[in-house]
Amino acid sequence: MSMQSSVQESSQRYQVVWRWVLLGGYAACIFALSSIPGQALPDVRVSDKLIHTGEYGLLGLLMCRVLTAQLPTWPRSRIALLSLLAAICYGATDEFHQLFVPARAAELADLAADSLGAALAAWGWLKVGAHWTWLR
Repeated sequence: MSMQSSVQESSQRYQVVWRWVLLGGYAACIFALSSIPGQALPDVRVSDKLIHTGEYGLLGLLMCRVLTAQLPTWPRSRIALLSLLAAICYGATDEFHQLFVPARAAELADLAADSLGAALAAWGWLKVGAHWTWLR
């Protein structure tokens, strides 16, 4: 193994680890925000469904980036689908978690908004990610 390939391999490992850390940190932020009791939530003038859509859109995009680095030989369509399914599953567990938070409730409409955000992100990543190198 040459020195150059060793450095490149080390750089790729670093990139994979960094992306997983970023994804895990973002998922932890979602969990922390979901743990805030309902009466302590700030009053916002935007629909909470729009917030859910954006929140899970970013989760879906981060998931696409992680899987691209982790599984570089996989087809982009498979990565997008797996990212979408993982984000939907996380959204479902997040809604379940809210059943145990005071003054919060699990709503199918929230899960639908989560799923829409993840789907739009995966679709967008699939369409433009090949052209925008920073999205890979």
